[in-house]
Amino acid sequence: MLGRILRDLTLADLTWGGGPLVLAILAFVRAARVEESFDRGAWIACGVIMLAVCAAYLTWVWRRRSDLQSDPGATQR
Repeated sequence: MLGRILRDLTLADLTWGGGPLVLAILAFVRAARVEESFDRGAWIACGVIMLAVCAAYLTWVWRRRSDLQSDPGATQR
């Protein structure tokens, strides 16, 4: 199913969805480099939130696009 979702998305969709993914990776790298546990937890929380934003955006775009393709009366701009 994940393969189908990725095939249905365009490069622009993956670019916009990839922004939060890059921020999540940077947050996890930063979390690995800090020494205090509170800071580490905060950076991990930021990374998890960015992963959720990325997944939610890609899922929303995929569902919206499949809804538009299944509706014969819909027009695309």
